[in-house]
Amino acid sequence: MPRTLLTFLLLASLLPACRPHEAAEASGPLDGAITRRSATRVRTQPVEQREMVRQISTTTTLESARQIDVYPRVAGVVISVQAEEGSRVEEGEVLAKLDPREAQARYEDAQVALREAQDQVARLEVAAKESKERAESAKLAYEQAKSEYERNRDAGLISALDLEKLRLTRDTNERTWSAAVLTHEGAVQDLAHQSLLIERAELTVKREALALSFTEITAPFAGVVAERRVRVGDTVTTGAAAFVLTDPEHLRCIVPRPQRELPFFQSACSEGEKVEIRIVPEAYPEREYRGTIEIVSPTIDATSGSFRLTIGVEQPRDGSPRLLPGMLARISIVTERHPDALIVPKRALRREGDRYFVYLAREGRALRVAVREGFSDDENVEILPEEAGALAAGDPVIVVGNRDLEDGEEVESEQWRSDSDPTPQGAGEEGAAEAAGEAGGSVADEGHAQASEESDGAEASDG
Repeated sequence: MPRTLLTFLLLASLLPACRPHEAAEASGPLDGAITRRSATRVRTQPVEQREMVRQISTTTTLESARQIDVYPRVAGVVISVQAEEGSRVEEGEVLAKLDPREAQARYEDAQVALREAQDQVARLEVAAKESKERAESAKLAYEQAKSEYERNRDAGLISALDLEKLRLTRDTNERTWSAAVLTHEGAVQDLAHQSLLIERAELTVKREALALSFTEITAPFAGVVAERRVRVGDTVTTGAAAFVLTDPEHLRCIVPRPQRELPFFQSACSEGEKVEIRIVPEAYPEREYRGTIEIVSPTIDATSGSFRLTIGVEQPRDGSPRLLPGMLARISIVTERHPDALIVPKRALRREGDRYFVYLAREGRALRVAVREGFSDDENVEILPEEAGALAAGDPVIVVGNRDLEDGEEVESEQWRSDSDPTPQGAGEEGAAEAAGEAGGSVADEGHAQASEESDGAEASDG
């Protein structure tokens, strides 16, 4: 028999005796790993009960309720500028002066014309008196001539020729009297007309005085100079603004809102309800200011389908930085409140299809509770249990490790601390990877839930 064949037969006879022992040694540790499954390590956080609000948010720019461009009232050359940007001015305070010489000359000319018209009145009064006396003298002469003519005519003592002379004298005196009366009436009319000329001259003086005052550009109200657009020596016209004046004490913002919100704001204004409005400027993100609804536009813009909401902004009185026109700010308007809402972190909320649920850690096991989503903010969400009494304030809701849990699964829980490491203590490298995966899954699910919230509940935020 060949040597190789003999060796093969010897090995074949020894293999059956070795296999059971080797198999037992190999399978013992593996079977123990499969049958010994440890509880899932999770972190919990108690359910809170506090107020939760629904609000609409938007970003807008603050503006002054009174901000205008100040235009010169007359054209001219700037000879002095008396206000700079940032200067606080009072109503009527001079901002700049124009060359007044031409306007001053016209004003003085109007004053001279007024004095001439007033002096003419005295001459006309004297002429009226003289004409009146001449009319009275002519009347007496006419009455005497008439009386003499009638007396001689009735007596018949003089010749016809003399009587005719007396009649002519009477008629002549009558015409003289009539002319004197007309002259007097003309003098009276000239005096009355002169009074109208004096009034016109006085109006001219006032107009020229006003034109002279327009050589000073003044502030129409108390405020702050936001912009100066002229310099000494510039020739200005009435068509170009010289200054921009603003009132920083009375600020507002105009916010376009969709027409579905119109009934809420109209109702709040008609019933005198005070709507809570928070204003957070970009310049002071740590500060919060208050606003009030001033005007709700009664019309809808056909192009955008929105209406204009005017919000008055209250300046602080506690030493906080004052708001300025042009600031960008975040406006939040509270539209509804739930005073006793049950609140959990968004990462605790899970979604399966169109249903939501959370896991509670009770007696070492995970308890699945079906819920409905309520109001939410950046970090938390209100939950409404579908079964009455299934949730209460203080219940430990699982926030880390709930990604692949099953209802009733055994869990080992520890309370979540915001300043703790998300990896459970003593988890090792494999536990760290699992916790990191659960945390990542929670964040992913949270983003999914947030996206659903924004799409399904757009009324909660317009951010």
